[in-house]
Amino acid sequence: MLYLVLNVVADFGLAQKTATKSYLRAAGTKNYAPYEAYTQNRMMTESDVWSIGVIIIEVITGEHPFEGQSQEETINNIKTGKFKPLPNYIQQEMKLILEKMINLDYTKRPTVKELLESETMQLVGMIEKSKEQKESEQKEFEQEKEQMNKKVNELEIKVRSLEIENQREKERADLAEQEKQKALSERYQEKRRTDTEHAQVIRLTDEVIRLTAEVTNLNQLLQSVPSSLRTITYQSIIPDSEHVKQQDNKIIRTNKGWRSTVTFNPAISSGIVRFGGFLEKHPTSNFSIGIADSSAFFGSNEGPHEGENGKKTVRYLKNGNLQHNEDYIKVNSPIEENKTVAMEVHLYDKNSSFTITQFENVLYSSAKGIRGQIIAEWGERWWD
Repeated sequence: MLYLVLNVVADFGLAQKTATKSYLRAAGTKNYAPYEAYTQNRMMTESDVWSIGVIIIEVITGEHPFEGQSQEETINNIKTGKFKPLPNYIQQEMKLILEKMINLDYTKRPTVKELLESETMQLVGMIEKSKEQKESEQKEFEQEKEQMNKKVNELEIKVRSLEIENQREKERADLAEQEKQKALSERYQEKRRTDTEHAQVIRLTDEVIRLTAEVTNLNQLLQSVPSSLRTITYQSIIPDSEHVKQQDNKIIRTNKGWRSTVTFNPAISSGIVRFGGFLEKHPTSNFSIGIADSSAFFGSNEGPHEGENGKKTVRYLKNGNLQHNEDYIKVNSPIEENKTVAMEVHLYDKNSSFTITQFENVLYSSAKGIRGQIIAEWGERWWD
């Protein structure tokens, strides 16, 4: 190890060989030249020991032991042997050897042999060998590390590839799950539609049953209503045109006169006839509709019950009573406006009207068999 250091010193040009092995002439860098180079102008083996000591101290501490503010001050420190105290972290034996190596008196400096035989230098050699071994191991470690990094990179690539594949697999699984949920949702919606349609079928079936029952009831009611044989073309007989006027099938009471009885031709000599219509704007109870014998005659301002006509008419009054021969039978409901009622018409209130909706022959009477009915004979006295 020391041999290498000596070679370095030689490379610095601190000494050159002369004719003899013992003496060298002064040459090289001044900061690494010992005391004798300045005072005696010569270099020797002990001079190399001094230079080596300076270099070792500078390597350990990071500064030249004789360094001053200038090169001249540094040289003066070398000439006077004034060096900086070595730090305490340097082992004592090593410190003593280094201080001897830079001693001002070259005769007190250790020889190369003494340096090589010293335990400190041997320890330094071991340290250097250990360092070399460590560097070799470090190099091997770096190589192994490089190989390991290479393998790690390869593994990372494989892991990344697996992660990508795993992500794709997850996406495929998610897509499959979405398709599954979609299918379940469609099945659920289809079931709901089926249930709704089934409920609709049940509801419609119930509705059909209900409507069928209603149709049956209506058919039964229709069977009780006389069927029409033919519509009768009628002609109204108005006693006074100032009291009553006709617009199409509507008989209108004017605001003139006291009362007016309107009859209709033809006179019915056989069969059953339905004559009906509805009343408007007639609030009093003096309205009546009824039938009259063909021999009855009604003049201006005459009612159907006056004189001999009372015996020739049957009147259905607005309050629901039936009148014949000036007698009353209280059996019917009152006549309401805009509701159909049938018989001959007697308009009393001014500006009222009666619209004819039916005048026809029928096969049989719808009044037959009505609960609570009263049978009254024409021409006889009617009592309630």
